[in-house]
Amino acid sequence: MTALDIGVPVEHARLPFIVLDAATRILALNAAAAALFARPAAELIAQAFTDIVDPFSREKAALMVAEALAEGVTYDWELNHPRPDAPPTLVTYTAWSWHHDPALAPAVAAIGRPLDAATSLAAQLAATNQQLEGALLQLERTHAALKATQVQLVRSEKMRALGQLVAGVAHEVNTPLAFVANNFDFLSESLQSLRKLYTTYHALAAATPDLAARLHAADVAVDANQIWTDLDELLPESRDGVARIAAIVQALRIFAHPDAPGTQAADLNAGLASTVRIARASAPQDVSIHEDYGQLPRVLCNPGQINQVILNLLINAIQALRSVGEIVVSSRHEGPFVVLVVRDTGPGMDADTLARLGEPFFTTRPVGSGTGLGIAISRGIVERHGGRLEFSSVVGQGTTARLLLPINGPTAAAL
Repeated sequence: MTALDIGVPVEHARLPFIVLDAATRILALNAAAAALFARPAAELIAQAFTDIVDPFSREKAALMVAEALAEGVTYDWELNHPRPDAPPTLVTYTAWSWHHDPALAPAVAAIGRPLDAATSLAAQLAATNQQLEGALLQLERTHAALKATQVQLVRSEKMRALGQLVAGVAHEVNTPLAFVANNFDFLSESLQSLRKLYTTYHALAAATPDLAARLHAADVAVDANQIWTDLDELLPESRDGVARIAAIVQALRIFAHPDAPGTQAADLNAGLASTVRIARASAPQDVSIHEDYGQLPRVLCNPGQINQVILNLLINAIQALRSVGEIVVSSRHEGPFVVLVVRDTGPGMDADTLARLGEPFFTTRPVGSGTGLGIAISRGIVERHGGRLEFSSVVGQGTTARLLLPINGPTAAAL
């Protein structure tokens, strides 16, 4: 990286002067700054300013640059600078946005005033204060990481319990379901035989008027014709019911993936379809779920976790609609991503509610009917996959959730 030309007056100024880019890399500095850092200027160019200051000052240095870029100017940022074989030097900085080249992104210029910590009690107090401020910033970051870890632990436990439950339910339902399906096959064949026997009886009885009359009377008494008609309708309906139960069981298997944990190249459209079947079974009668799947490549992901995210979004949409409305589940291929969308026609959310969506333990449901972890868990899953979970909503017009996943997993170059 070539150093910027900061001009002769600045170069020979007695106070340290530096120019930083948005990533806090040093673009230029004067001799006073090089002396402060106790390193040659050529060695400091392209070095991160946050790596040069005292460890307790790194967070503050990064915030100083960010605030200067955002606000245009910022004052009184006290940062410690380590010195070889000497106590750290405390420097108070004024920083401002530096537009050195219209073709390039704005940088940050900062001028510092060293404070003599050996002779100034105020400087000593300031140095201690800035160390405490740096420690506080580190604690805040650690606290945020702990909260994220807590959500992850809750998610892992929920996934483990869900996998066990789904695997158990699928196994227990599959066995009696096989019995019923086999019995329907036997019943269908037996009814064909009985119908032939019934027809044969009537044909034989036709030669004997008295027997024919008695057989006809018996038919009328039990309404035999209606029974045969009903059986012709009931058997296909019952077979369809069994097929639906089998589809739900299969959907539960696909959803949980109890025998295929971890990352794999998955058909997300199949996962969407199976998850929609599960959600549709619990939706009110007047809530319709439409599916619109595009052509998707296989995606490197944990399909069970992605199914959980979609199920969480569907459950939220169903509960938002309460008892009537429409949900559309769709998928598209967009560049290096696949995009999965769940859109509902519910009441929508205002800007304040939308801003808090995904905050752990925040829920719009009545007390006792929601943990406020569904979206937080989903967002954590998506971020670990290198993707994004985005929401948009308009009051009175519904909510749209967009899940973007990189096709080649979280290490995809597009990320």
